[in-house]
Amino acid sequence: MLTRLRARAGVLGLAASTALLGVVAPAWAARPQPHTTAPPINDLARTPYQGWNTYYGLGSDFNEQSIKDEAKALVDRGLKAAGYNYVWIDGGWWSGTRDAAGDITVSSTQWPDGMKAVADYIHSLGLKAGIYTDSGTNGCGGTAQGSFGHYQQDVNQFAGWGYDAVKVDFCGGEQQHLDPATAYGQFRDALLHNSSHRPMLFNICNPFVPQTGAAPGRSAYDSYTFGPTTGNSWRTDTDVGFSRNVVFPDVLRNLDDDAKHPEAAGPGHWNDPDYLAPELGMSAAEAQSQFSMWSMVAAPLIIGSDVTALSDSTVSMLTNREVLAVDQDPLGVQGTAIATTGSTQVWTKPLANGDRAVALFNRGSSAQVVSTTAAAVGLRHSGSYALRDLWQHSTTETAGVISATVAPHSTVLLRVSRQGDVAGTAPATVLTPLSVTASAQGSQPLVLPGSSFQASASFTDNGSSDLKDAALTLDAPAGWQVTALSSTARQRLRTGERVDAKWQITPPPGTEPGPDGLKVTVAYRWYGGHPAALRSVTASGTSPVQVPAAPPSGTGPLSHHPWLDASSGYLVPRVDLDDAGGGPLVMHGTTYPQGVGVASPSTVEYYVGGNCSTLTGTVGIDDSANFDPSGGTVDFQVLGDGVKLYDSGTVDRGATHALNVDLGAAKVVSLVVGDGGDGGYNDRADWGGLQISCGAPVATVPAGPWPHYVAPGDESATASSANDGYPASNAVDGQVTTLWHSQFSPVHDPLPISFTVDLKSVQTVTGLSYQPRLDGNITGTVTGYTVEVSTDGTTFTPAAAAGTWPEDALLKSVQIAPVQARYVRLTATAAAGGYASAAEIAVAAVPAG
Repeated sequence: MLTRLRARAGVLGLAASTALLGVVAPAWAARPQPHTTAPPINDLARTPYQGWNTYYGLGSDFNEQSIKDEAKALVDRGLKAAGYNYVWIDGGWWSGTRDAAGDITVSSTQWPDGMKAVADYIHSLGLKAGIYTDSGTNGCGGTAQGSFGHYQQDVNQFAGWGYDAVKVDFCGGEQQHLDPATAYGQFRDALLHNSSHRPMLFNICNPFVPQTGAAPGRSAYDSYTFGPTTGNSWRTDTDVGFSRNVVFPDVLRNLDDDAKHPEAAGPGHWNDPDYLAPELGMSAAEAQSQFSMWSMVAAPLIIGSDVTALSDSTVSMLTNREVLAVDQDPLGVQGTAIATTGSTQVWTKPLANGDRAVALFNRGSSAQVVSTTAAAVGLRHSGSYALRDLWQHSTTETAGVISATVAPHSTVLLRVSRQGDVAGTAPATVLTPLSVTASAQGSQPLVLPGSSFQASASFTDNGSSDLKDAALTLDAPAGWQVTALSSTARQRLRTGERVDAKWQITPPPGTEPGPDGLKVTVAYRWYGGHPAALRSVTASGTSPVQVPAAPPSGTGPLSHHPWLDASSGYLVPRVDLDDAGGGPLVMHGTTYPQGVGVASPSTVEYYVGGNCSTLTGTVGIDDSANFDPSGGTVDFQVLGDGVKLYDSGTVDRGATHALNVDLGAAKVVSLVVGDGGDGGYNDRADWGGLQISCGAPVATVPAGPWPHYVAPGDESATASSANDGYPASNAVDGQVTTLWHSQFSPVHDPLPISFTVDLKSVQTVTGLSYQPRLDGNITGTVTGYTVEVSTDGTTFTPAAAAGTWPEDALLKSVQIAPVQARYVRLTATAAAGGYASAAEIAVAAVPAG
């Protein structure tokens, strides 16, 4: 199904979605929108329909048995009971063949019992069956896979088979330059007059936008003009991703475009921002945000993931009945954004019983307080209001302020009512994220070993009654010094009052690089319950900080220094490789052995600590983009501490550009690639031959603050499993482009798999760092671990508590209380794909005595 046009449509808009951050809400979002007066085409979908579709989770790789398995999983896992009742077979079910009469024929291998038997099985489970075609002669999956010239015939066949819903794509329609309103109107008439008189849901799917070649007035952006009188739903944007690959920026893009015409939605006809996509590339928080915001905009809720493989926690999320009630509210009003401040938004949606659904949405990368008021969301004055948190399933009361600290890419979803004065309801409070005065700022605040920094937080009472004995405390990682710089407690906190707290924090010299967390906890008391009595409450929040690796020294490849963070459009950045196919960096026939390959938009950050003076290299479009003449237009920028130091202007495949940047005193260098203003399709951008010139090495413990790592050559390594060509020695050679990997052929060695470093003498060990592979793959990336030490290589004892790491390519570490050891063993207890791998494993140690 993934044609070039469809693939292109899925990539576009990554930059456009993030560009919306920081703008004020558009005028349409600030006022209630009337329903369209158009009557629905049928009595179906009086509330947004729910179900499952093959496209994102299975692609075109499915058959009769896999459809039956998915249908049964909907029932067995409680999704049918929660309203997900459509089983929708998307592209890939038909290869475009017809018999002499023009009727569709299907593969007896793929569908041994035929399409009617599949629908019958779906119906036997109490579910409804959906099917797919295209408005043109061809389809998104290939030649002749559309219904043009056969609209009534195909609809009659679908109805005769027993299908209850039809999705009609527009790949062939776009190729033939059909008018969407006309073509879809004709298909609607065919559905309404099917020979079986079968009620059939109609999903209009024109995913083409101007950036993918749609003519003005004929794109997904225009479907709202005819959709309400033509279908039960219509796509409002391009695809939200690819098969098995959906990322959050595309979700934001589709949400923004879906939000432009809330007046078109209502009972029987709905704006459709595309499918839900948990566990297909987004984090759990991002997937929950998509579900929250799709419910706020009254979107059809079609699961795009493989239901048989979803985790129990994801199924629990998708079956949250309080959230589903927002989407399924019978009033049928699409929610709107009423405020946008930086990367945060407030959305509200009126509900049939007079309540308001309120979404406090944080689109940014750090936790933020998001606030509004009961009056602003449209509720009449009351002495207090009830705030029902639909994810926490808890209720608090507020005097009027609606506020919460919202994690990155997350949504706090509330149901607000004028019933907040119920006895025993806890007061609403807000504990802010920790504000850190960092030594430098990357994607997270950067704090340095041996250097002090300050942090502050506040706690506010938004309830209608006073709080007592409110006190804040801060917890840091073991060994970090914390000193309070202000009073952190208040005996009495009235409505609207807050307590502010400030601390000084010092990570000790030798602190290992990697992410850490600072936890703020507040304890307080309030009167409540039956009978009324002082109730004790605690609440807490963790704010991230990052300890960078020591800055580079001398002259060498910047790409081999650990990055702080890295992003690459819908793909992943690769060190010394192009980001698409993983081949060498090649521009205009010249190969660059070192550098970084990315797709736009992209940001790659490095800590250089003011120790480096010059960055040189060559930037341009990788030759791998030449498979297609479209796209391949970007712009490169180099930032120093957020200040622009270099701007290439628009770069296409016509020429490369030399890079020679004076870094000044910059602590953080950011390599930024934009899409050149034409979307991200085929933007395969190379930072070729990056060389950075720096000063002398920084001091390490005991004389300096940075960890001291045993040098390559002064250690050796063994592993309990290693594949030919990927020996353990590759992970201690000082080269991040070589790789140790556990055995995968001819036998897959199971976890746990251990990796042991021999320091060649007993030394004082203080830590271990782990650099996952940087070639764009994740297989073997360690996510669960233990660390043990030994003096004789035989008897090992734990050196730190067992832990977990996120599945990404960022540098990881384990801090170890100083211990005498010659051997240090890292054991992978969990890892991507069930293998274990590493680019580098380094031990922090100094000679004993």
